[in-house]
This record gives sequence, C-alpha cells and structure tokens, in this order.
Amino acid sequence: MTYRAALNLPSTLRPNYKCDTQKHLVAVIGGLDLDTSIYLANILRIYKIPQLTYGSFAPEDAGQSQSTSFYRMVPNEAHQYTGIVELLLHFGWTWVGLLAAESGERFIQSLKPLLSQKGICLAFSETTLKTTSLAEYYDMFPHWIQIYRAIMESKAKVVVVYGGTKSMLPLRNIVALGELEYVAKTSVGKVWILMAQLDFTATTYQMNLDMQVFHGSLCFTVHSNVVQGFKSFLEAQNPFEANGNGFVKQFWAEVFLCLFPNSSTEEQASRTCTGEEKLENLPSSAFEMTMSGHSYSLYNAVFATAHALHAMFLYRTKYKSAVEGEMLELWPWQVMPLMRYNLFDIGSDM
Repeated sequence: MTYRAALNLPSTLRPNYKCDTQKHLVAVIGGLDLDTSIYLANILRIYKIPQLTYGSFAPEDAGQSQSTSFYRMVPNEAHQYTGIVELLLHFGWTWVGLLAAESGERFIQSLKPLLSQKGICLAFSETTLKTTSLAEYYDMFPHWIQIYRAIMESKAKVVVVYGGTKSMLPLRNIVALGELEYVAKTSVGKVWILMAQLDFTATTYQMNLDMQVFHGSLCFTVHSNVVQGFKSFLEAQNPFEANGNGFVKQFWAEVFLCLFPNSSTEEQASRTCTGEEKLENLPSSAFEMTMSGHSYSLYNAVFATAHALHAMFLYRTKYKSAVEGEMLELWPWQVMPLMRYNLFDIGSDM
C-alpha cells in the first residue's frame, strides 16, 4: 500500500502516469518511521523528487546515505547510543535491560559492544513484535505478558527502550496488562530510558490508561524551539472552520469522544461535538500545546522547502520574464540542488 501511495504522489489518474503538465510534485516531507521512509525513498528517488524525513533513524538503516534526493532533518541516531552509555555511567547503572521494536536489531547490535566496553552488563534483551491491526493486538497479549514478566522478574532497575512512534502503543499495553497480573505490586520500580524516536502516542482506548509508571522517565529528544504564534494557532482551531481538512474533525471526535452532526459513522458517543471544546483543556497525555521535537523537525522541513522554492522563483524571475497570471513551471530535479545548498536560520520566522 505504501508503494502504491508513493506512486500516486507524482501521478494523476493512474499510478506512474503523469497526464497534467501544469502541476508538478516538487518535494515530499515524510515519513517519521523507518519503514515508511524506505518505501517512499525507493520510489521518489526514481523521479528525483526530494524527500525530507524528520525521523531520527540511522542513514545505514534506510540505505539512502548515497541518495541525492534523501534529506534528513535530524542528526544520525547513532549519537544517541553514545549518550545512553554516558548516561548509564553517570548514574552508575551497570545492570540494565533492553526492550526494542521488531526493527531494532541494528540498535541492539550497535549498543551491546558499547555497553560491554564500559563494563555495563545486559540483564535481558526483549523484542516487541510489530502489530498492524486491532485484531492482532489481542493475539499479542500472551507475548506482552511474557515481556512484562521478564522486566518485573529482572533485578535490573533500568530499561532502555528503542523503537518508533508506534512502539509506544504496545509498550503501554505491556505495562497495563502486566499491572493486572501483578496487581499486588504498587509500582513497577524501573527507570525507563527512551530514545528520541519514541513518542507517547496513544490510541483512543489508551488515553485513559495510567501513565504513572512512565513518570520520571529519561528521554532523549530531538531539538525543539518555541515557534512564534504556534500556541495561538492551536487555541484558535475549530473543526467547523477546518477549510476542508477532514483530519481535524477526525482528531477532534476521537480526542473529545464526541460525534459531529450528520456524521456517517455508526459509532456511539455520549455527546455531540460543538467546536467549543478547547485543546488546552486536554491532558498532556492526549495532546500537548507545545511543539515537540518531531513537530519542530517537520516545521523546519516545510521551512527548507519554502526557501528552496523561493530561491528558484527569484532565479526564474530574474532571467525570464513571466506572463501575467502564468505559473512558473518547476520540476523536482531543479529543486534538489537548492535543498542541499540553500542556507537559512533554523527556527527563524517564515
């Protein structure tokens, strides 16, 4: 499905066919997780379409370090491996456990020798299987209980967690299900060290799960900054004025547990969405009013694309007079060099 969607990006009516010569896709921003980025890159580089990713995976994982159309908005995640080792040494933690997503094999292979060199031992190393549907979540329950037992029965007080944004979903289930079995225990009593790629993502049914167990976690984060006007922008959001953005309504209904008038869904909700709901009143586990590192990287990806297009526009208008009302025709391969060499202040105003 990802490959088909990628083929549809530069196309019109049929995948891989371009019938409209007036509009050209000049850049793609995404994806956050490794798998999506790889699938997109395999297609986009054929068409020489710049791809700006905001995930913090290692370039060798994606196999795109030599691709001229692949741009990363965040540093190589290998720097985090060194940071983990230094953090463990700082606190004198020499007996730790590793919990990684299915795609975390390279992480484990890279981190193990670094830990060994510094005299840090592994108590356990567990892998959470990837899930793709709600039905598979129920099939995963026995596996999650097994992982929780390994964590609880280990004498290691520190657990290093690696994975993408979707990895937090099974992790929260592991803890929630485990607490039902270990009901006599009042606290997990572990220190969680989370990689920057992880995020406290939650499905609708998970929003009310207890997050107390993760309080006090040590998280590596991607650099962020305060973007002028961002908080005011969020406060002004209204699902009835979303200018055709269906995502806003979908998000609104899920996070506020309401239904919109004339909704086509068969789901039941206790209340009707009015648009008077306030995002700032939501718990931080459901929605944050500050810009996360991932969001800031996405913001800068948009910024970089805008600068490249602006530079191309200035060049074209300088050497070619445009007819009034005529759109300048741009091709993605013309934008790529500007992506690589165009310099600007990250975090400055658009």
